Amino acid sequence: MTRCWRLLSVALLAALASPSVDAATAATDTPHSGALWTLPLGDGATLPMAWIPPGHFRLGSPPSEPLRGADEGPEAAVTLSQGYWLGTTLVTIGQWRAVMGWGVREQLLRVLHDDHKYAFNGRRQTLRDYMQFAVDADPERYLANEDDELPMYFVSWFDAQAFCAALNTRERAAGRLPPHYVYALPTEAQWEYASRAGTRTASYAGIVAGASAPDPVLDGIAWYDANSGLGYHGHGWTVQGRLAGPHPVAQKRANAWGLYDMAGNLWEWCRDWYGGYTGGERIDPTGPPHGTLRVNRGGSFGSAARDQRSASRAGNPPAEASAFRGFRLALVRNSARLGSSASW
Repeated sequence: MTRCWRLLSVALLAALASPSVDAATAATDTPHSGALWTLPLGDGATLPMAWIPPGHFRLGSPPSEPLRGADEGPEAAVTLSQGYWLGTTLVTIGQWRAVMGWGVREQLLRVLHDDHKYAFNGRRQTLRDYMQFAVDADPERYLANEDDELPMYFVSWFDAQAFCAALNTRERAAGRLPPHYVYALPTEAQWEYASRAGTRTASYAGIVAGASAPDPVLDGIAWYDANSGLGYHGHGWTVQGRLAGPHPVAQKRANAWGLYDMAGNLWEWCRDWYGGYTGGERIDPTGPPHGTLRVNRGGSFGSAARDQRSASRAGNPPAEASAFRGFRLALVRNSARLGSSASW
């Protein structure tokens, strides 16, 4: 009975408190709970953010789910006590440039010329050595397309944090940041809750059956290995025998809360350390207190159908800057861990 009530409450909260992107277009100077917030970035660039209501959901996947990963359970009954905003798309190259002042080509050059040694799987080395990049390489060798509408890639978890810090400084000075709120990466629980948008199936569009062959459910919502090369042009990499790479955001169908590309296109960094689940009930969980890898979610244009499921998860070194990883911006209440139930 408790589980049914929790699922029902999610649906009711979504219906009452989460307007669609099309329905909430009124411009405001600051974010207001329950409404779309369009963040002004300057030079005509904006970043639309959907309101995600508080509620309950089951984090992870049941043992019966096809293509399930061993790290997706045991499931936890999660309560998110605070609503928050989440970018309707991944942060794009154009949005990144408006905040940071440079694009993906310059970002790659920063990676190539970074001499700092980071911890990668217990070994300290430069990022370019870990990525097997040559310091004097022509950027064309590693770049895909560079259009402003593409999700920003070659960003590490640290780079995503730097973007958030720069935005917080600017928005606080402009008086647009609500008290006790910050721009940040979403927690893993916030990400999965938003991706599901009240659903319990493997993806927000339904059951995912195929392991790598084209899947009719995923084809409508995700760029993944089976379709990312179809009609693709320009620079990229070979995926299933075809040229492929990141696609412009918001080309596939959004979920019920107006969020695009929550499956496929690029993996998305989350705030948490990567670690195992312990099940039970959790309130506002923030993951393990320490670790060596950071969580990323959602799959990419180069990954298989199993990675596009809402519960699928991966962990990567936070210094890794890959062409297969980007991030999505959240506006969240700036609070510490809420009680002993917060971590896994």
